[in-house]
Amino acid sequence: MRIWIDIENPPQVQYLVPLRPAFERLGAEVVLTARDYGNAFELLEQAGVSYSPVGASYGAAKWQKVAGLAGRVKALVRHLRRTGRPDASISASRAAVVAGRLLQHPSFALIDYEHVSLAVYRLAGSWIVHPDVIDGSAFRGIPDERLVSVHGLKEDLSFSGIDLEREPAHELPVSDGLVRALVRPAAEESHYYREESGQMTFSVLEQLARDERAVVVFAPRYPRQAEYLSRFQWRNDPVVLDRAVPFVALLKAVDLVISSGGTMLREAAYLGVPAYSTFQGEIGGVDRHLHSLGRLHLLSTPADLGRIAIEKSGPLQPLASNPGLVDDIAGRVVAAASPKA
Repeated sequence: MRIWIDIENPPQVQYLVPLRPAFERLGAEVVLTARDYGNAFELLEQAGVSYSPVGASYGAAKWQKVAGLAGRVKALVRHLRRTGRPDASISASRAAVVAGRLLQHPSFALIDYEHVSLAVYRLAGSWIVHPDVIDGSAFRGIPDERLVSVHGLKEDLSFSGIDLEREPAHELPVSDGLVRALVRPAAEESHYYREESGQMTFSVLEQLARDERAVVVFAPRYPRQAEYLSRFQWRNDPVVLDRAVPFVALLKAVDLVISSGGTMLREAAYLGVPAYSTFQGEIGGVDRHLHSLGRLHLLSTPADLGRIAIEKSGPLQPLASNPGLVDDIAGRVVAAASPKA
């Protein structure tokens, strides 16, 4: 049995790659493809994971996304026909589910934000794997029989098999006395981007630039975003992450995380690192769940930035909502791929 995992962006490296050993424990051969986007390749190589590169960034314009998606679907189908057709796939990738439809195998899409565009997944007939903190009715247009509700968060996948105590913190060129604020700007090329999210990022940077207690560790989503820092006069020079840093090491090196939503923010909240969301789009069920647990603070206006606590963080307190999630999902995919499914 061949199971295909597709990686389209850097955060997916964290939560999809841990499925690989789970599939292998079930006797499956695993093939992995990845798109050249952000530092996804670098993260895969740091993790020692073999992969086949297929496709690159689509661009920000809508027509570029459509053309890029079509081109990558074609390249994926060609690659998999040449190297061996999979029996099932799992991804968070529109290109992968369309390719799965053309190759006529079951495709699973792991989605933990219900406000993404679902049209491609619906047309491809994919199974949607989602955390049970999101009601299935939120995935409008997806038949009930195609919804796979699982207990736990995708961060249970990301942290599976990781000994947090043994993972060293990333070394930052920052004085020990300063509060280290990891700032992640908005995903400006996503279809759910709102200008208000970008403006909140600038408000955060402006506030932190004046704060003598803090130093910004800036994690741009795109290299061009590093230019944003030049707009402000800094009491303490910011640190720009211009290369991939393993996510656990990075989160252990900072005292708080401020991000316009996204995987990094949820990983911080999961670990118990103070996490603040500047995302101004529709708030998803996972973020509401983490907010209800006191692990994620939702900032709605620049006036809310005063709620950010500039202080050194305490020891990590991981959530560990379902340590067995990786085996649960792998088992469901393998069952769908078996001849009797």
